[in-house]
Amino acid sequence: MFTPAYAVIPIIKYAKEKGFKKIWCPFDKENSEFVRILSTNGFDVIRSHIDDGLDFFTYAPLEQFDCIISNPPFSKKDLVLQRLTELNKSYAILLPLPSLQGQKRFAYLDGCQALIFDKRIDFYSNLETKEVKKGVSFATIYVCKNFLPKDLIFEKLDKTLIL
Repeated sequence: MFTPAYAVIPIIKYAKEKGFKKIWCPFDKENSEFVRILSTNGFDVIRSHIDDGLDFFTYAPLEQFDCIISNPPFSKKDLVLQRLTELNKSYAILLPLPSLQGQKRFAYLDGCQALIFDKRIDFYSNLETKEVKKGVSFATIYVCKNFLPKDLIFEKLDKTLIL
């Protein structure tokens, strides 16, 4: 699944408020909306993807970065949260809302923040054609660490925003 631009746009203001300049997008290809939107908004983006031989679980950029923003594979959410804890960087990652509960990941969620939207994100099944994935039956939120101005933010998602 690919994240639409309108789901990336809300996180920009919080990254700017924190003064982040260099962002690592560890699950993103060149045509990712995260890479495109963040770059367009003045951030220096480092991107990596397992298809390029850069596995998030074994790789980290050599150059310094301020935070991590991305949409990781939901099937690996526990491992992603564990690795984010090990990296000890600020982050904002998209995860299904039910990810907030679970004994295995509880220790990794302690101290996290959440940006929760009023509606579900319509992920793309094809990024080039912007074809919407049918059957997404769960809410998605940004799970964050040292990123938001307060621990819980509810925000309206504007699906008409396109940059």
